[in-house]
Amino acid sequence: MGVLGAKCRTLCLLMLLLQLLVSAHIHQSLCPKPVLPPHSQVALLLSNVSLTCPGCEGDVLWRRGKAESFLPKRMMKEGRLLLNSIQSKDGNLYTCIKEKQSVCSVELLVAEELEKPEMECYLRHPASNITCEWKNNSSLPHGTKVTLISSVRYRAQPKISSCSYFTLSKKYQCLLHYTEGNKKNYFLSLCVSSQTDSTISNIIMVNYISILQPDPPMEVTVSPIEFAPRKLRVTWQKPLSWSGNYYQLLYEVQYWAENSQHVSSVMTSKCILHIVDAFKGRRHCVRVRAIEEFEGSGSWSSWSQEANGTPWTDSAQKEPTTETSQEVPGNFYTNLYPNSPGMESGEDSGIPISPSRPPWYTFVIGGVSLGFIFLLVLVVLLRKRQRQKWTTCIAKGTKLRTLYWSIPSGVQSQEKPPAKLGNRAETPLQSEQ
Repeated sequence: MGVLGAKCRTLCLLMLLLQLLVSAHIHQSLCPKPVLPPHSQVALLLSNVSLTCPGCEGDVLWRRGKAESFLPKRMMKEGRLLLNSIQSKDGNLYTCIKEKQSVCSVELLVAEELEKPEMECYLRHPASNITCEWKNNSSLPHGTKVTLISSVRYRAQPKISSCSYFTLSKKYQCLLHYTEGNKKNYFLSLCVSSQTDSTISNIIMVNYISILQPDPPMEVTVSPIEFAPRKLRVTWQKPLSWSGNYYQLLYEVQYWAENSQHVSSVMTSKCILHIVDAFKGRRHCVRVRAIEEFEGSGSWSSWSQEANGTPWTDSAQKEPTTETSQEVPGNFYTNLYPNSPGMESGEDSGIPISPSRPPWYTFVIGGVSLGFIFLLVLVVLLRKRQRQKWTTCIAKGTKLRTLYWSIPSGVQSQEKPPAKLGNRAETPLQSEQ
């Protein structure tokens, strides 16, 4: 199976190479050298030229284009028109006048070297047309035409599409109709043709996967999150060229702190991201790019414009004054114990720390706990008081039984008589006797 697969791949490559060679030959035939008009003369840019035509001899005058005035006499010699160091603007129709009659005319064509084009093709959306662009480095002669030659198979009839020049981008742009879902290979070349010469680019082969490239995301913003000194919120919009919701994009977000070499990267399918590991008080740079969500479909877009943002800081505590330090007692512990555990000094964090406000449910839990403790203490006190009453009642009942219990006759009490208490205790007993 491995040998058979290698042979199949080699055969496919040979077929593609054959198609490429045949298509290049066909495209070359569709970008021929221009046919020069009759009674014309070609001269290189910045060269010297002598114009003449049949019958233009002796004392003659020369006129340029449709102008009514004649050229200066010093430019003429023995019926010839002498032009030195010609420019592109010198290309025109020159007429010889003899005895106030037009004798003959000659058209001067200024030849300029054409730059060989190198185009770039892309597909901004799976359902859009193919766009090919070429940015020329040098100016082209007046009247130059740029066309796109495309073919699907080497036997199919090629198509020729005209290209337009855009002044702002300084690029030639060509559009090629594309059918959604078409996975065939396209053979493309760019033909540049002037009045005197023509040139063609190298032929390229493109398909859906190789040229699908979205535009970069738009409107990237970075904003702080309140009460979160290490978080940032990043939002953006998908490019305008990526219309509809059937095809989705996958985004890569890169962010880094200013003057830092460490770059973090996060992948997401949404147009919002929360950064949770930002540096406190430092400015961060963020950029975003996009790709079609299915792996292997197309290439990444270019990066969006960088956006900047700084995490949230407590501006009221950032530059404290004497009045605010006296009015805010919460800073007393921090100022008194700057190196205590759990307290981060201003030198380490870069920003002062303000006391955090506890959540509302903390007060509810504290109130319920205090109420429960109060009820528990009250129950304990009530039970203790009730036990003391029962103990007193039992003690009194035992004493009564001891005092009023009758001793049977014939039984001598074993208890000792109480000791005499003195004269005060004996007086009532003597009165009874």
